[in-house]
Amino acid sequence: MNFQGSQTLNQPLQRVWDALLDPVVLQQCVAGCDKFERTSDTEYVSSVKVSIGPVSARFASTMTLLEMTPPSACTLRFAGQGGVAGFGKGEAKVALTAVSATETRLDWTADAQVGGKIAQLGARLIDGTVRKMSEDFFQRFAALLAAAPSDVAPGDTASVSPPTLPTPPQAVPDSVWVATLLVGAAVLLWWLA
Repeated sequence: MNFQGSQTLNQPLQRVWDALLDPVVLQQCVAGCDKFERTSDTEYVSSVKVSIGPVSARFASTMTLLEMTPPSACTLRFAGQGGVAGFGKGEAKVALTAVSATETRLDWTADAQVGGKIAQLGARLIDGTVRKMSEDFFQRFAALLAAAPSDVAPGDTASVSPPTLPTPPQAVPDSVWVATLLVGAAVLLWWLA
């Protein structure tokens, strides 16, 4: 499955880049995520509860950053396993462009494959869920960046406590794929696709 999207954030380019690579920020922005950790300079692991239609499971995932061009682009390779619920794997490309000194456009594309029970749900249900999860991720991401003082680096929990993010409506399924996909939005999409 192929996904793409764009989001404009009222934050400087470097701040958005840093936040997209910060496991503390990502864990807060992915619905259902109870673990998002950096295991090396380019690798992350996460655990997220995902519900898509009648299928619900906890997914363990890995994400690897490739082709990094800080602070403007990177490729994410991801893989997630949810037991009998299925698996997801793929790649996402994230590009950041400074629109102005205080505004950044984030563009992403993702190609993903799913298998198991999730694959049996049908492309329309998965596509709708991914789009909703992506919107939820970006709302949380923008709210988190807007709530933290700009002089505090993302993940600097000693200087600022994380803001309380809006709870998504009940219709929004929890998901790990969203989290990792975007490492922003890219992360979201790759898991469900």
